[in-house]
Amino acid sequence: MIPRAYRYLLPALLIEVAFVFAPLAIGIYYSFHRVRFFELGAFTWFQNYADVLSSSAFVNSLLVTTTFALTATVLTFVVGFALAIFLSREGAPQVAIRAVVLIPYVIAMLVGSMLLKWILSSDAGLLSLANAWLSLDLPTILGDPDYAMAALVANGVWRDSAFAMILLLAGLKSISPTLIAAARIDGAGTWLTFRAIVLPLLRPTIMITLVRLLLHFTNVLTFAFILTGGGPNDATETLTLRIYRVGFQDYDLGTANAMAVILAIVNIVAVSLLVYAFRRRGRG
Repeated sequence: MIPRAYRYLLPALLIEVAFVFAPLAIGIYYSFHRVRFFELGAFTWFQNYADVLSSSAFVNSLLVTTTFALTATVLTFVVGFALAIFLSREGAPQVAIRAVVLIPYVIAMLVGSMLLKWILSSDAGLLSLANAWLSLDLPTILGDPDYAMAALVANGVWRDSAFAMILLLAGLKSISPTLIAAARIDGAGTWLTFRAIVLPLLRPTIMITLVRLLLHFTNVLTFAFILTGGGPNDATETLTLRIYRVGFQDYDLGTANAMAVILAIVNIVAVSLLVYAFRRRGRG
């Protein structure tokens, strides 16, 4: 007989099993088989993983994902933190700016990426119009590997800095004003108050924000798929985009699932290292 308290958890548990654990188990099972065009083939042991790890395309996508995820996470956090500090004060300008900052975040990633692609397009976008009207010699941003990666990062920062701001602003609002006032009475300046009181109390919020941003930018598909298409010359082909192409364009689902499992391991390792660093810093 199931206790009454656990019965209330049963629907949520069934949904979790159906949409998370079952697909995960199927994906791991497929990663050890040759699966072509949705037909389950022979059991290959670790051959799919060996093929993936020896592939230069996979290594390139892993490096691209690492560069994009780390850069976008750091810049998004910095911009979000600056916005949270500025908007933590109450006032009419702050309320208006909060609404403006949230606009990119409430826009769907697909729409935002298509808008930025139109702006940066060298054929019929705003960039081409500026080149024509002002006789400028602006570079072809989406056609240059370095500029394309910068555009990819800017797309993530532009959209998700609002999310970082929301979390950090909530953390700042949770700090009691009494502590800040007591520090000021004791003679602490703005920087000392921020470093000795605000930052330690914000540590859990900062960790949650960084973990959430890192996971998001490591696993997001829309930005690279819509904005750059992985180009030019695979310079912005992230690992999720590589998995999509192998699985749903080449129909090699065995290899695609092997890459997905490796990506899951990368996520676990990255988050574990980040949490470990925060805990070690906290003990220090």
